[in-house]
Amino acid sequence: MSYMSSQSSGRNASVLNFIITIVLAVSFFVYISLTAYTKDAMWFYPVFNGAPALGIIRCYGEEVPLKQDSAHLQTIAGLVNGQISGDKRWDELNLTNETYLDYQTNKNMMILELYYDEPQRVHSQSPFFSGFDTLLIPLDGRHSNTNILFNLVRGRPGGGSFHVETFAPVISYIESNDLCKLK
Repeated sequence: MSYMSSQSSGRNASVLNFIITIVLAVSFFVYISLTAYTKDAMWFYPVFNGAPALGIIRCYGEEVPLKQDSAHLQTIAGLVNGQISGDKRWDELNLTNETYLDYQTNKNMMILELYYDEPQRVHSQSPFFSGFDTLLIPLDGRHSNTNILFNLVRGRPGGGSFHVETFAPVISYIESNDLCKLK
């Protein structure tokens, strides 16, 4: 016959409590560390719901403005937000002032710029994309084949870039509504 003493069952409970305590402590430490690094307590929340006040499609040398009350801007912003809210990868590739000027003036590129009234943040495990007021998305031309987006903070390029899965729905919407056609 075997008898389990109350002392041995207490020891098993004590080990389980210890393991649970360690797991919780490590989880808390990871959360606090990433919060301090990103300066964002919501770094784990992947959803972006920014509503731009203005959009500009730089269509091969011509500007196509999209005002805040425009159904086109709202739809395009929703498509962009959906991509930013999905899987994304931060990259060290920075937008230089020269490239930004080229994006604004080059007749061989299609770029989407979304301007926000309030500073925005994309929640992620990266400390970048915080406090930006403009998103710049190359749709055709330089960097467009990597599904990249850049940010501007008060008109100046911010740090790094994000790569998303695709901007094909944005391009398709722009083309199907005759806002701009790929060359």
